[in-house]
Amino acid sequence: MKPQRLLPSMLWVLLATTAGVSAQQSSPKLIQNPRILYSSTVRHADGGTTTYQRIEPPTAEQLAALNPPVQAPTTPAVPLPPVLQFTARVYDGTLTELKWSLNGVECRAWSSVDFRLLEAVPQFQQGDITRRLSAITMLQVRPPAGVVSQRPWPQFPAEVLAAVPAGMRAWYALMETNGTPEQEAAACAAMDALHAYVETNWEALHTRRTQREAQKAAEAAYKLAHPEAPPPPTNTIIQFWKTPQADIQTLNQGGQP
Repeated sequence: MKPQRLLPSMLWVLLATTAGVSAQQSSPKLIQNPRILYSSTVRHADGGTTTYQRIEPPTAEQLAALNPPVQAPTTPAVPLPPVLQFTARVYDGTLTELKWSLNGVECRAWSSVDFRLLEAVPQFQQGDITRRLSAITMLQVRPPAGVVSQRPWPQFPAEVLAAVPAGMRAWYALMETNGTPEQEAAACAAMDALHAYVETNWEALHTRRTQREAQKAAEAAYKLAHPEAPPPPTNTIIQFWKTPQADIQTLNQGGQP
């Protein structure tokens, strides 16, 4: 049995808030109108301050004000479209290795598509179904000339390339699956539709990617020429008080201190 940690008879409870920080803190509010028993302020080299306030234990009303009741949504939630989730390892300038699963059927394929083209595509059409994309895309860069890799650089066999219809640019070859032919067809239907989408929008996707890369380069150059100013100093207030051991049990159960 794991030894149980002994609890002290009194617990210090802390709340903190920081002025000038846009990110939401874990305890973004302070006890309002507390009786301050002790206060001390530390000034930092950047001009910011940290003020420590020991206060009397707050009332139930003061604690409740920290977490006002959440208003129920007035409109019903709209169900999200189904998702196609996969990982894509892009071998730069050559092909992409795809892995995905559907209803327990796992698939692995090699695709002619550079899946970086789809980084800004949130969804696509599969017949009458709008399907969301959820992808993890990794880039495998070809080793420099003269460097021998333990794993040969992949490429499509000649017989696979010969079977591709003339003029088709977006296609894939299924290499592994663990389902029946019917399950395989169902698992590949969404990937078929995604490649058809890429084939139809080939030029537009490449143009968009070129624009994104140019924008990234321009933003990187601008940041290099215009380094960000240091953040402004912050003023933090930390409140703390004692609470009896009975409240420790409530706190451990997820209640308010």
